[in-house]
Amino acid sequence: MSKNTAYAAFHALAIGSKLWFRQADTESYVGEKPVAAIKVNSHDVLIIGAQFGWSLTLAEIDRSVTEEMLSGATKAADGRYLGWGIFDNKLQVWSSDPTVKKARVKKVKPSLCGQRFTIMTLPDDLKGVLAVGMKGTMVNTGTETPLVVLDGVSRTHYIHVSHLGIHKRRAKMTMDRLPPQTKEVLSLLKAKGSLTAIEAGGVIRARSLAKRISELKEAGVSIIAETKHDHTGQRYARYHLKAAA
Repeated sequence: MSKNTAYAAFHALAIGSKLWFRQADTESYVGEKPVAAIKVNSHDVLIIGAQFGWSLTLAEIDRSVTEEMLSGATKAADGRYLGWGIFDNKLQVWSSDPTVKKARVKKVKPSLCGQRFTIMTLPDDLKGVLAVGMKGTMVNTGTETPLVVLDGVSRTHYIHVSHLGIHKRRAKMTMDRLPPQTKEVLSLLKAKGSLTAIEAGGVIRARSLAKRISELKEAGVSIIAETKHDHTGQRYARYHLKAAA
C-alpha cells in the first residue's frame, strides 16, 4: 500500500473507528507490530493498551466520539489520553487486525458423504449441547457447514467443518495387506479350527482378537462367531473358520 493510498484510507475512516496503523514514528516504541488505535479527529488517534504517545485532552477529541468508544484507549494519570498524530510518512493503515491469522477453511467435497469425524472445537451455539471429542458421520457435504449425525445423539446438527477433525479413510483391507499379527491369527485358526481371545493371547499374545477377526472378515475370510459361557457364566466368543461350500 503506498503512503498516499494509506493516508487517504485513514481519512476515509469515520471518527470513532477502531483501526491498526504502522508508521515510521512508532517503530522505536512498539517495533514492527501494527498499533491498535481509535480515530478521534482528522489527524489524531488514541492508542489502545499501549504505554507511549503524547497527551490529548478531551478538547482535542471530536465531540462525536463517545465515552464507550474511548473505553479501550489508554488514559494517563493526569486524565489525558495517550495518542499519536497520523502523518503522511511511510504510513500503513488497516481497518481490521492484520496480525490475526484467518482460520483456514477446509474444502469439503460431495464424496465425503458418510465420512467419519471427531468434534475438535464447539461453535458457540452448541456449547452445553454437544462436547468436544464426540464422533459422528456426515450426512451431506459440498458446503462448509454440513449436516451431521453424532453417535448416540438423536438430533442432526449443522456444524462448520473448521470445528471437525475429518478422519482419513483407510484403504480396504486385503489379504496381501494383513498386519503380521492378523496373519498369525489366521494361521492359528487354520491349525486349530476355532479360537478364543484367551487362546490367542496365550499362544501369539494377540491383544485384540476381535479387531484381528474384523480385519480378516474385511479381507474376505469367512469366520463365524459362536457365543459361549464359561463355568462362571461369563460370556465369550469362539471364532470358527467357515468351511467353503
